[in-house]
Amino acid sequence: MSYNKAYEPVRGDVPQSDYEVIDSDPYYARVISYFRPSDIAAWGASTAAFPLGLAAWERLEPVAGAFKKPGKVPAPALRAATLMGFFGGFYLAYIRSSRRFLGWSENAREVKKDRYEIKKLLSEEKLPYHQNESVLDDRMKDIANRNSQYSFTALFILPWFNMAYHPYHGVDIKKYYETREGEESWGFNLKPYEEIAAKYTKTVE
Repeated sequence: MSYNKAYEPVRGDVPQSDYEVIDSDPYYARVISYFRPSDIAAWGASTAAFPLGLAAWERLEPVAGAFKKPGKVPAPALRAATLMGFFGGFYLAYIRSSRRFLGWSENAREVKKDRYEIKKLLSEEKLPYHQNESVLDDRMKDIANRNSQYSFTALFILPWFNMAYHPYHGVDIKKYYETREGEESWGFNLKPYEEIAAKYTKTVE
């Protein structure tokens, strides 16, 4: 199913943000590629903290009982704790990165990176969000976006990521046609977005 001018999905405004909105529903791989070193550090710290915490707990409260010599934590328990720390740390890093896309955290570095990437794609006459590469029809893209948008806020309850290319990202593409300070050196020549989109648009009667 494809949408036409008489039948298009309605999108509300992105929630209030303290910083510039980059993308209200970024593709999962993009969120990961925007991890900062501090996100990687938090991920690593979480991975190490869980098994270390388990070992420390055994020293404070030995399984054998009070005033008994602490025993060795079983290897399966340490492996399970490490796995929990690994996934917990990944979720934490993913949430931190996602917040920057929505402008809920300081994101100057990410804004510059995003503008470079999108401008480069537009200069190559490609759609900035790769929606033409999706096997989903317009209706399914709409549903995919509604299911994944803001899902990172409940990631520890229900892990859910945007794994669909769609055009619903909460930003006006016109902002990429502005030239901000320092962008002159990039040397991109952007064609009008309408011309680029027309190359990939399927006519609907």
